Amino acid sequence: MIDRSRLAIGGDDALCRVQSLSVKGKVKRYVKYISVRSPKSVEEKERTLSGSIELDFSFPGKFRRKYTTQVLRGFNYSYTEIVNGSRAWRNPPLRAISSNRDSRVIDVEDFERTTQLQARGARQQITFYSLGLLLQGIPEFPLQYSYLGLLETASGQADVISAQGPENFQTFLLLDPKSNFPLAIAVAYIDTVQPTVLVETPGFFDRRFMQATWQRAREERRLRARPMRRNEMQMQFSDYRLVDGIMLPHLIRHVLNGILIEEVFFDEFKINQNINPKKFEGQPKPVY
Repeated sequence: MIDRSRLAIGGDDALCRVQSLSVKGKVKRYVKYISVRSPKSVEEKERTLSGSIELDFSFPGKFRRKYTTQVLRGFNYSYTEIVNGSRAWRNPPLRAISSNRDSRVIDVEDFERTTQLQARGARQQITFYSLGLLLQGIPEFPLQYSYLGLLETASGQADVISAQGPENFQTFLLLDPKSNFPLAIAVAYIDTVQPTVLVETPGFFDRRFMQATWQRAREERRLRARPMRRNEMQMQFSDYRLVDGIMLPHLIRHVLNGILIEEVFFDEFKINQNINPKKFEGQPKPVY
């Protein structure tokens, strides 16, 4: 099935000629949250946050993903994930999570564990895009495929392929049974997806008012807390267009448990053009 899909998007000859790929696009995130404006005023809100994404693939072993987005407080946040041969990291690195009873104490093992998690996350994220765009994994994160059959999915009827990789990685590649184009990548995981609760007071108030407002926010978080459950995230590919002999999706929709949370609109593809090697440099630094 993978071979059939590769043929549909351009064929092995066209895909094997790809030595580098650079992609840029715009991002729209759709965020639902709880706004606490006073001890007695609580409102469910939705906002659309803008951002951007850059992908740089330099085969066989250098990959980069840069993601920039607004956050609810109005600022921009940006990070980069890089895979360079056997090394992988995130910049800026996340703060190490303490395993000690006193959370202020962070030891070497805490930092090493956090670094390993970020390296694994970088490899997995790059793999999602490489698999979705070019129907191939990356050398340092090899995948094994097995065909599960023609199944009914959240994206409609699809030929479903299981892709398994290192560190218990598993994802599902969904192929359109008519066009054989990649339809979606699906990932199932167990976690708690907690609602976002923000304090948004309209002005300046006395200390007692603010304390009561923050107390109401804490109560809302407690009342709306959700248990661990099975979640499914899908990257849904559409709007295929021909780029240098290869059919590439120009729209990716991220759907969590059936709810659209993000759209990525690709507006620039460059194949086999020089990429600045400095983009794949940099090492994670300790953050305590």
